[in-house]
Amino acid sequence: MQEQALYCEDLFNYHRNPTRKVKVGNTSIGGDAEIQIQSMTTTNTMDTDATCNQVKSIVDAGADIVRITTQGRSEAKNLVNIKSILSKDNYTTPIVADIHFNPNAAEIAAANVEKVRINPGNFAGGAKKFKLIDYTDEAYAEELEVAKSKLKPFIQICKDNNTAIRIGTNHGSLSDRIMSRYGDTPQGMVESCLEYLRLCEELEFRDIVLSIKASNTRIMVHTVRLLVASMKKENMNYPLHLGVTEAGSEDEGRIKSAVGSGALLADGLGDTIRVSLTEDPEKEVPVATKLVDYINKRANHESIDPIPVKSFTPFEYNRRKTKAVLNIGGDNVPVVLSKFIESAQQADYNVVHSIQEMTNPELKYIIPYSLWDNERENVYPCFSSDQFLSEPKLPKVIFLSLSLPELNEDVIKKLKENTNVVIVLSSNHINKPIEQRAFIFKMDELGLEHPVVLNNTYKEDNTEDLQIKAAADAGILFLDGLVDGLLLKNEGSISLETINETNFGILQASRVRFTKTEFISCPGCGRTLFDLQDTTKQIKAKTSHLKGLKVGVMGCIVNGVGEMADADYGYIGSGPGTVSLFKNREMVKRNLPKAEAVNELINLIKEHGDWFDPEG
Repeated sequence: MQEQALYCEDLFNYHRNPTRKVKVGNTSIGGDAEIQIQSMTTTNTMDTDATCNQVKSIVDAGADIVRITTQGRSEAKNLVNIKSILSKDNYTTPIVADIHFNPNAAEIAAANVEKVRINPGNFAGGAKKFKLIDYTDEAYAEELEVAKSKLKPFIQICKDNNTAIRIGTNHGSLSDRIMSRYGDTPQGMVESCLEYLRLCEELEFRDIVLSIKASNTRIMVHTVRLLVASMKKENMNYPLHLGVTEAGSEDEGRIKSAVGSGALLADGLGDTIRVSLTEDPEKEVPVATKLVDYINKRANHESIDPIPVKSFTPFEYNRRKTKAVLNIGGDNVPVVLSKFIESAQQADYNVVHSIQEMTNPELKYIIPYSLWDNERENVYPCFSSDQFLSEPKLPKVIFLSLSLPELNEDVIKKLKENTNVVIVLSSNHINKPIEQRAFIFKMDELGLEHPVVLNNTYKEDNTEDLQIKAAADAGILFLDGLVDGLLLKNEGSISLETINETNFGILQASRVRFTKTEFISCPGCGRTLFDLQDTTKQIKAKTSHLKGLKVGVMGCIVNGVGEMADADYGYIGSGPGTVSLFKNREMVKRNLPKAEAVNELINLIKEHGDWFDPEG
């Protein structure tokens, strides 16, 4: 239990993970400071006025910290002009310089802004070759010494100017040294971070924030947990910056961010957060704010009693062992339950409250037990706990609505006697997903292998609010393989079709069921070489019907190849007005004119047999 819970303070009750406080200009990250909201400019950093205006827009939207792309020495020097104009206009929000591949730029920036972000994967080793190199222990140690020698002057400038550092590791942008020993794994990402952290401590510098990001929410969540557990073992407690990188835009970007960052926030991890959307950066801020505010309300909640943990694996995905009932649980993909609607994406089971609603005999329905009769095929009764206990002879297959307080000795005894039961798990607790996790831990302790469908109800009139809350609540349980289906209900004015789409969106963002194309698109920054938002919309319009395919749309070549690590196909800006296309990480078409690139991407997908025409 202790080893499994090592990544957080308490598996059953919300507490912020204790971290050291790091001063960043006029604010702080970690310790007793509130969770700080961040965003990042997308302007050319040499365009001083445009960058200043965008910083102001981001701050006006509510951001506590703003990051600015800093490609080289010129951009680092221009941060002085940007800071001067902002200060004259009474904008004193801390600025973070975002550095890749350029220690010299980092040194200049460290004297001019409150915080500098460096990536261990490319700070000292130059451009990655994406080739496995057989490092001896001596060669490995020599590279670390090179990294230390490049860090030393940078650290000294940070000390002299009270400048904080973010050590930011990204999935897919690990150094060749780390890749050779650990591969592109959670262990490799964690070690990449810890190597630089240890070097900083050797240089007696501790004003550090850490981040480990990925576009794959499962990798992101399990790796951040592993980082925290690893730090605890080494008596470290540095604050965490959270974010799902390249989350995308519109609905999927919001849902994906809430699934990943929400799962970590739910366990008290995270001291600052950015939601990365392929949209104007000021639109990221309210999404992050809503997510943080939603989780913060759980502080000092009514206690949830701890339960012995048997099979929970917080650092890797392992699906809970269940006995399949119908097509729910076992090795089946998680199902969606929904009120019946005529929709392009039909739910697996339609929840109805009258016989008259069952209009299509080819569909599967769930109806309250009091209205059920056994004359119809594909219609299944849903029992309350009282009905379950009072009925002497149960139908062959039933759905059972339960919550943790209802899992008493009588219910447990009857569940052990009846295995063809799907549990529809609800919660009225303010810490909904953690009470539901406790329910599942209790089932495992008792040896109950019934499949579980989450049944979460909201009262929202705003689609974004529903997406953020529902994804944050359900995502953590799907990412850990603990549940087998999802039923969202909403008592507000949001359409049933939107609720149903949110069901499927959460499953996809949680990596458990893919029903549409997944787009891994970066939010853009000063390095972006084309209109990222418009291009992403064009690509989505032409490829969104390719179920299960992953398409990366990246603004530049700097980290694009690595950070779209999970993509099947990649569209990456390679120069002014030019684009290179990738199959997995291999470049197959170089420096295409941008006007031709989208069609060439379609041709590339067709060449590899992954294209099919949209229906209708």
